[in-house]
Amino acid sequence: MDDFEGWTKWLEPAVLLWEPTDDDYEIPPYMTRTDGDGKPNYTPDEEFDIMDEQVNKSDGFDIDFSPFRCVFNYHPAVLDSLQFVKEPETSVDLLSRLSKGSLDGYNKDNKTEFEFVKVVRANYHFACAIMFLITFQVKDPYDGLIKNFQARVRYAEDIMLDYVFCRPQPHQKVACVGVRKTDVEQVVEKDVEKDGKKPRLD
Repeated sequence: MDDFEGWTKWLEPAVLLWEPTDDDYEIPPYMTRTDGDGKPNYTPDEEFDIMDEQVNKSDGFDIDFSPFRCVFNYHPAVLDSLQFVKEPETSVDLLSRLSKGSLDGYNKDNKTEFEFVKVVRANYHFACAIMFLITFQVKDPYDGLIKNFQARVRYAEDIMLDYVFCRPQPHQKVACVGVRKTDVEQVVEKDVEKDGKKPRLD
C-alpha cells in the first residue's frame, strides 16, 4: 500500500466478525450464497485467509465476496439501494458525489482535467464513520479513453467528510495523463502507473 500519513490513511486489516455457527449470526443482504449451492465451503480460518489476501493485495478495493459465509468488517456497497441514503437519492448517487469531490481535489493538486464518468463498485468498513473504497471511471482528456480511479473517503452524513486519497487505479495497462495533447509538453513527469514507469505519450 502507498505510504500515507495519519491513521485514516492506514489500510484497515481484515477482521472476522461472525461465523455461521454463532448464535447472533445473521446473513447480510449482500450475501447470496447458501449451503448446498455447489460452491466449496471453507472453514472460518480459510475464509479469513482469503479475505486477508484480497484486502492486502488490493488495498480493500477489489474483494470477491462470493466465497464467504462468514461476515467480515469489509462489505460491498449495493449501488442500486437506499443503503446509505434516503429517497429520492440512491447509494450510487452518494458514491458519485464522493467520487466527484475526490476527483476535484486530485485534479486541483495535480493540475489535471480528468472527467468523472460513473461509479463501478465500492466497498466499505466502519472507522468512526463509514470508510468508502470507491472504484470509478474517468475520461482522460489526453486520449478520450475511459480509465479507472480509486478514492478512499470517510463519511458520516452532516457530520464528517474526509477525502482521504484519490488516485489512478494501480497497475492499469494504460497511462493516466489528465491533460490535453496540446498541453502535454507542459507535463514534465507523471508517476501515474505506480510502478516507476513513465507513461507512453505516443
